[in-house]
Amino acid sequence: MKWFENNQDLFWKSVLFLGIALNLVALIISDNGLDYHVKSSYVEVEEGYSLDWGDVRLDNPNASDPNDATIFSVKPITTSGKAMAGFCIAILAAMALLVDKRFAGLILLNPAMIFSVGKGYDEPAIAVLMGMVVTMLYLSNKMKENWLIKSFAGLPLVVILLMKNPSPSDSLLIPTILLIILIGCSCIIPVRLLRPRLMLGIGFSLGAGLILLLGILQMGTHSIITEETGRFLFSIPFALLDTVIIYGIFAMVIWPFVKSTWQKMATSEDRLAGELSFLIGGFSGVIMMYVAVLWTYESVLWGSSWPWHMVTMGNNGRYITLLIIPAYMLVKQVNGEIDWQSKKVFFGIVLILPFSLLAGLHGQTMWTDDAAQSMDLQENQDFLFVSEATLAMHWLYTFHDPLDAEEKNITGYWRSDTSSWNNDLDEDLSHIDWLVLAPEIEVNPNGWELYDSGEVDFLNGGGEWRVFKRA
Repeated sequence: MKWFENNQDLFWKSVLFLGIALNLVALIISDNGLDYHVKSSYVEVEEGYSLDWGDVRLDNPNASDPNDATIFSVKPITTSGKAMAGFCIAILAAMALLVDKRFAGLILLNPAMIFSVGKGYDEPAIAVLMGMVVTMLYLSNKMKENWLIKSFAGLPLVVILLMKNPSPSDSLLIPTILLIILIGCSCIIPVRLLRPRLMLGIGFSLGAGLILLLGILQMGTHSIITEETGRFLFSIPFALLDTVIIYGIFAMVIWPFVKSTWQKMATSEDRLAGELSFLIGGFSGVIMMYVAVLWTYESVLWGSSWPWHMVTMGNNGRYITLLIIPAYMLVKQVNGEIDWQSKKVFFGIVLILPFSLLAGLHGQTMWTDDAAQSMDLQENQDFLFVSEATLAMHWLYTFHDPLDAEEKNITGYWRSDTSSWNNDLDEDLSHIDWLVLAPEIEVNPNGWELYDSGEVDFLNGGGEWRVFKRA
């Protein structure tokens, strides 16, 4: 520990360079993730845009329907792509440098961020947008006429909403507009009423309450709250653990500062700290409850084993990374000078390091790339993909780009391993000559010859995928 205390500059430079290296490696060796493939599969149709092979959330839990696809008037906003994710993580680190150079190292070494960069996910871009909100709040508190800048601070929130929630039935547009108005008007609220502890609690309660209200009103996915109340309530403490504690306090290495920050928040009369606390509390409440809704809804939709479904979908906790800049800014604003020589900081970094190395150096490959390349599909030909129901449509869409499906007018169909897919191939899907079986499917279909197969990496699930051609 003496070395850590006496070589702070060298230590933090090492953290910064290691973080940069791991992000670069993740960009190079990881394949794009499931969400990226889904978002890149929107095609233009007569009335707008829709997913090419049908919605990922199916009415029939055992079969896809390419004709059952939600149509959006405009193409959903996305920043997906590894190049964009890499650019955004660099912007994010630059923003953190303005707060404290050591926070930049923590962002670059964050396992969830490295994972998202390698997958080409939206999280780095969303965190940048939230960083813009914080920047405008900071500037507004430094300027005399600050209400206008605070109003503009809400615009990135609208972009985040459109990126994460394009479905009209699930729209949070009205609450978002109310939040923007509240942010704009906060400059006239007496600072004594903006105590950070109080604002954190109020924000969290309002955020969590909003999701409950959407459930009571039967709004889209949130209606599962009233339909599966017991399962939803059971998932809430695990969602809190996953989002706020594991991906938030632990992975962001905030826990070394929690005690001092919490104590000082009780007496702080800093307007910016109060606004940041409200923002952090509100989004934490929304994200925690939303993850609980997702786990409940998707476990029912896919017939997943409960409660193990929460473990399978545990990486939903990464959504909390949008608060990484507000959280670091709050810690800095409340504490002023931070004790970076604390042993807790050192151990905090050591504890996340194995996860950061795993996310950066191992990455994740998609076996579906190899399976897609092995099929000799021509224009206007289709194929069937058979797998278990969990994330099935997400996996189906990983075939879309490698097959150049939009250009060649290729359609992919999915059937669950518990369905009568063998019979479907002789009836509704009799025009299909290509069949892909996921690693968990061990059946050898009659009337089909094995065309190709391959092994899946153990850390990516293991097993053997197989491609068949009609005999």
